[in-house]
Amino acid sequence: MVKINSTEFGSITIDGETYRNDVVISWDGTVKEIRTSLRHVFGEPELKDILIKMPELIVIGTGDSGLLRVSEEVKRKCKQNAIELVYDISKKAIVKFNENVAKGKRVIAFIHVTC
Repeated sequence: MVKINSTEFGSITIDGETYRNDVVISWDGTVKEIRTSLRHVFGEPELKDILIKMPELIVIGTGDSGLLRVSEEVKRKCKQNAIELVYDISKKAIVKFNENVAKGKRVIAFIHVTC
């Protein structure tokens, strides 16, 4: 079972390994670093790859200070696909991810590691 250990400005530690970029983490243990320049908006380009795995829940970590925004289009697409969407500052988002993985849910997290 995958576990996000911690996050602080500029990094995230997952199963003991530290990453210095934004990441997408899946309930199945897959971790993908995202090295694109983010527009401080989680939008359809970021959502597209996540939807392929058909999660029950998407958790978005909006950064250390919560400056990453979630687009209205993402909210609408999640609702259309009956996917629960939760977003909060990254420290709170990783708690939500870990809790739901422990419950056996198909959850995917996008964690922004800066701002």
